[in-house]
Amino acid sequence: MRLVDEKKALSDISSLRKQRKNFAGLDDGQKSIDTLKKQIAELKKTLDNPEARALSDKYNEIQKELDAIKGEQDSAFKNLNSLRDERTKLQKDQQAKFTAIREIKDAYYKARKAYKEHEDEAWKARRERQKAEREAFEREKKKKIADKKLEEASHPAYSDEILTAQGLIRHFEPSYDFAALGLDDSKRTTGGTFRAEIGRTVDDANIKGVRIVKKDDRDDDYFIGTGGKKGKKGKKVANGSPAPSTPTDGKFNLSFGVIEDFAKVKVDQPMSQADVPAVVEKLAAKITEWKKNQAAKTQEVNQTHSLFISTL
Repeated sequence: MRLVDEKKALSDISSLRKQRKNFAGLDDGQKSIDTLKKQIAELKKTLDNPEARALSDKYNEIQKELDAIKGEQDSAFKNLNSLRDERTKLQKDQQAKFTAIREIKDAYYKARKAYKEHEDEAWKARRERQKAEREAFEREKKKKIADKKLEEASHPAYSDEILTAQGLIRHFEPSYDFAALGLDDSKRTTGGTFRAEIGRTVDDANIKGVRIVKKDDRDDDYFIGTGGKKGKKGKKVANGSPAPSTPTDGKFNLSFGVIEDFAKVKVDQPMSQADVPAVVEKLAAKITEWKKNQAAKTQEVNQTHSLFISTL
């Protein structure tokens, strides 16, 4: 044999020897299996008695109950898992709703803040406008007061009183010479004209063409229950009143405007014609006093007005 064939044969022999060892182990395993089978057969023979069968049946019943309980547990766990899944789904839905509500609240508060800022700006603008209008009104008011004070300061003091006293003197004594008092006598004219200048002016636009009925021309229909007096010839005077007074008694009536002028110059009005010269002298003395103090009073008034205007 060649050397190669001899080596191949030696390797086959060694492998077969190894396999023989393995087969020896199989024999031992087969023997142990047979032994177990014999033991099982002997055990089965012991189970053939009634007590063992009863125990086996009871075991089977308990096993069935356990299987049923396990099935119920599996069903319960399955329901529990479904409930957990539903709870997770509801929690996600709740979180989504909370998120939506939070976004709505954020948008609301943002819009409210913007509205408040707008209202604050509008209120500030309105307040500034009102302040500007009030300041303009106050400036205009102060300007009018200052203009009025300046106009008053531009006139000499006691001008109105002097003119009123001069008019009253002309009313009672039209020919009075005012040059002695240092006054302009250019308005000297008839007494009727000066009487028209004194007192109030009545607008006769609505009474033109209307006949004025005198007291003597009225009908004597109005009767006072006191009765009338008999005259010298035995006649009764109408309306039970005495006859009107005549100018010979020395009394006269003054219009309300003339009385107001006397109150303005603080001189008592005459009660009769005899009081007129004294009243005229009082008015002339008043005019002289006013003319004397006119410059000082004018300066004092101007200073007062200037001080008042400076405080505006």
